[in-house]
Amino acid sequence: MRLLFIITLLFTLSGCVSPTVQHGASIKNLEKIGNYKGIVEHYRKQLVNKPNNPIIMLKLADAYCHLGDTESAQFYISQLTATHIHNAEYYFVAGNINMATEKYQSAINNYKQAIKHKINNPIIYIKQGIAYGYLDDYQQATSSFNQARLHGYDENTVKNNLATLKIAQNKNQQAVDLLLPVYQQDPKNKKVAFNLAISLVRNGDLPQAKQILLSHYSQAETEQLINALKPHQEKMKQ
Repeated sequence: MRLLFIITLLFTLSGCVSPTVQHGASIKNLEKIGNYKGIVEHYRKQLVNKPNNPIIMLKLADAYCHLGDTESAQFYISQLTATHIHNAEYYFVAGNINMATEKYQSAINNYKQAIKHKINNPIIYIKQGIAYGYLDDYQQATSSFNQARLHGYDENTVKNNLATLKIAQNKNQQAVDLLLPVYQQDPKNKKVAFNLAISLVRNGDLPQAKQILLSHYSQAETEQLINALKPHQEKMKQ
């Protein structure tokens, strides 16, 4: 069950891909396009002139986390002792690093601190919900996802996340009920399509699951995915 939950979460959050560094680009433009390699280059140059600057080190920790370099991310955020700024952004970045290193309870604790410090970013509730999900605390995960919804986060993304919790708990019809309207509104959404297909297979509706998968994957890939999910569905019938 836990493995399936992890698989579905892979389709819940998009990975960060950094474009080629654009020399001379402003930091605002680099942040806007998600060029984390460029952001690292920018702040490392800043650090030469302002060594041990806590704001720069926090920006570096965040950028390295997005690049998947958790060792560097942990190094820079570890330099920010209690004498430095421990604001909402600090706790948010610390939580993200915890998530990247699979320290889910620590991530939850840091996200709670960020919320306490009035962070203005509803994605924190999505991340908090995912952390709770990895710990199999589905009630708290659901509450966090609903908070994201109440704070204006994208409705369809929230529903997709709620559906992963239903799938993890074998509540497959509930997952279908959540995802089918979302898929009908946005059939090109690959993450929603994949999770809907999982719930359909586990609910015994192989033809519809196959039809949905074929709109995003090749025949061979679709058959492979269906076969990988079949054992879960067959075990439920035993």
